[in-house]
Amino acid sequence: MLKLNKDSVFGTFVIIIGFCLVCSVVVSSAVVALGPFQQAAIANDRQVNILRVSGFDVKGSVAATYKAHIEAKLLDLETGKFIDDPDNKADSFNFQSLAKDPAYNVAIPAEEDYAGIRTRTKVMPIYLSKDENGNVVRYILPFYGQALWSTVYGYLAVDTDGNTMKAVTFYSHGETPGLGGEIDNPRWQALWVDKKLVREDGSRGFNITKTPDHNGEGKDYDVDSLTGATLTARGVDNAANYWFNVAYKAFLDNLRKGEL
Repeated sequence: MLKLNKDSVFGTFVIIIGFCLVCSVVVSSAVVALGPFQQAAIANDRQVNILRVSGFDVKGSVAATYKAHIEAKLLDLETGKFIDDPDNKADSFNFQSLAKDPAYNVAIPAEEDYAGIRTRTKVMPIYLSKDENGNVVRYILPFYGQALWSTVYGYLAVDTDGNTMKAVTFYSHGETPGLGGEIDNPRWQALWVDKKLVREDGSRGFNITKTPDHNGEGKDYDVDSLTGATLTARGVDNAANYWFNVAYKAFLDNLRKGEL
């Protein structure tokens, strides 16, 4: 039997390769073993953020509250109608990754791509917030777009009139803490509440601006920009403009007309 000389170059390489193989097996096994826990954590985080804008406080566990008040549905963005979802894919629909898949996405015309995302999925998951009697009280819509340093992801809750904003939250971004990161500030998010998405003539309503008109024609539409974070606020405004005036337009129009 050939004896390995651990002090030789060959012996050193054998030991290194063997060590790497053992480490890779350990890491791979850990990934497989921890996979279900990771997926559960992701689902819990999604449920927490959706419940933040649902209008209902968590009672008991997050999962129990979510089950009691939230129904996920898949929405065809072109028609603005819900589609059949026999396998219940809506609650785990990964629109972020599917937006890059040619089989599931559509290219956004440059003149409409206010959010700077280039492509989006053909369908999106939306969430119906329901009271104890099963009546829908809010529609919760995911939206996202490019800000200053990152893609900002959030949820907007819209009243059943299809026009009144009831709550907003942002669950993922890389904006500067204390500046663009102030999009997480509840006081700023509260400024969105009861603002209107569109005006009576059908034109764009909601608007994040450095010169808000709080007492005149803009009182129902204008939200103050973020001090020292103009570009982040502009990115969020552009994202909202794209999703609520373009991507979700057919759905919101159907909702306003009572045609869902």
